[in-house]
Amino acid sequence: MRVPVQEAGRPRESAGEDGLSGGVILAAIMQPRWSLAVARFARSLGLFILAWLAVPLLAQSVDHQNRPAKIEKQLLLFPDSVVQEQWPHMLNLVNPPQNLKLLNPGECIRVGIVATGDDRDNFLGKTQLAFRVESAGHTDSHDLAPLAGIKQVKPEGGDFVTAVWGAANIRNPIPAPASLGASADSWCVPADAQDGTATIDAEVETPGGRQKLSRTKIQIESFEAGSKRAFKNEDESESFLMNYHGQPHPARFFPELQFYAADTRWRSQTGALETTAAAFSAALKGNPAEADDFMARIAAQTGFTRAFGLLVLLDAGYNIDPVLKTMSEEDRKMFAKHPILPDPFDLTHVEDIGTRLDMLWSIFTSTGQFAPVQKIATALAWRPDWDDLDRARKSANPPKEWTPAIGRAVGYGAAGWALGSFQRTDPLAADYIEFLIASPDTPETVKTELKGLQTNPAFKWQDGR
Repeated sequence: MRVPVQEAGRPRESAGEDGLSGGVILAAIMQPRWSLAVARFARSLGLFILAWLAVPLLAQSVDHQNRPAKIEKQLLLFPDSVVQEQWPHMLNLVNPPQNLKLLNPGECIRVGIVATGDDRDNFLGKTQLAFRVESAGHTDSHDLAPLAGIKQVKPEGGDFVTAVWGAANIRNPIPAPASLGASADSWCVPADAQDGTATIDAEVETPGGRQKLSRTKIQIESFEAGSKRAFKNEDESESFLMNYHGQPHPARFFPELQFYAADTRWRSQTGALETTAAAFSAALKGNPAEADDFMARIAAQTGFTRAFGLLVLLDAGYNIDPVLKTMSEEDRKMFAKHPILPDPFDLTHVEDIGTRLDMLWSIFTSTGQFAPVQKIATALAWRPDWDDLDRARKSANPPKEWTPAIGRAVGYGAAGWALGSFQRTDPLAADYIEFLIASPDTPETVKTELKGLQTNPAFKWQDGR
């Protein structure tokens, strides 16, 4: 469905070929690029298969007696943000974080251990973990310490079954096959790290004694090497941004900037500049080492590439004066006219609700933070506006002009559609949604809408489902 609206007539800065200037926007809510990317990665066949897997998953609860708890030998490496940001906003049963495949300078990781068997959470609670990292001739040792956090791990396909049972207000009966514990300390890749390998050795002190775990190696890639890995096509670029919170690769933000700057078709779309800037800015805020490298690289650029890079750094809170001083007076004056990016957490401005929701999803995909998902869910409280619009558009005199109520109605539908898509395709988003449903801080009206993400007809309008 396309809501009939008129042009807002309010000027807004947009991207020009040689800078950031000019343009007029429509108040119409267009299907966002992030939503298109989610649809592209949707796994319809996979969801069908998972439905058939529900019975075998339930069968895992049978005959699990007399299985002593033990620590598996394999280590899991994941971003420090999993412990710092994600786990506080999850229930006890979670999807496991992705095992990192590569690290860039400035990234910080935790070492994870997996326990199986009966009473494994209590077993992990009495376990201490020590680890040592060897990289570029340096050794960083972390002494035995209690785990920073413990979570039970969902079986594969658990999110789908949980959503189905949750919609019917039935407690999810799927048992967790294992539990995950995170190291008390984190290890950060040095800001000046070059290409090489990091080797991680770990041991645990458990109620059953001391145990050495399997040695793990992970590739370290320098900013120089990562910045030369250009994106081949739009699918690769979108995959990089959509999966960034699970597999961060900060060294590739410069080639992503170059790809975006060259894509004039996408740059001309409503909200493209704001959405992309939000993704870059959110990621750079968490990695000062990458921000320094990014700034040095864009200083050597010209036109839109340099202007957009500076806008991102400015929005992320970094001092861009060193680059501005190297620019001509004319270029500095042009940059001074750069657009002011809207605050995506302020959803009272429903005239550009689609752009703001897209910006929130950009922040989530870049950082894995809970706050943007929580904010998007607040738009589900606009259900009355949707109901009014639905009745009006089916009447003999459907609305022909945009109103704030229509903006809220469209925001409700867009938020529900996107939340449902991410619930199906992004394990972290699925965990956050479960937390929101269980949280006493979530309004009951929003909880009801969250439980119906996969069944509410209002959330199917954007893609014709």
